[in-house]
Amino acid sequence: MISMLFDNLVCWLILAAALGSYQLLLQEWLLLRQGNWQQCGQWQQFNTVLIASMPLCGLLGTIVGLLSVFAGMASGGSGAADLSAGIGEALFTTQLGLTCAIPAWLLQSSVNSKLNRARINHLCLQEA
Repeated sequence: MISMLFDNLVCWLILAAALGSYQLLLQEWLLLRQGNWQQCGQWQQFNTVLIASMPLCGLLGTIVGLLSVFAGMASGGSGAADLSAGIGEALFTTQLGLTCAIPAWLLQSSVNSKLNRARINHLCLQEA
């Protein structure tokens, strides 16, 4: 499984997107904890796109992997074991993309909720 991770360009893209996304989410979470909510939200749209790209890159990796499996079958040299191993490798990228994206979506939802709450509290204090 480790070799699948390091030998696949799509896996590297997913991991790079996850690293960037989690770094942005951690930065915003820390700013909110410190009460600096005014500095949050600058990268919100970019991070949304970054998170959404992870499962899509996983799907791309699956399609590329399946195409290589089918190309191997067409050349006539694949048995059932080779076929199942190739499909397993192809599906690994989808698993990786979803495994990285789902917690990021949940964390982003939590950060956005805290940011919206801080903005509403600020507006309520201004009116009072």
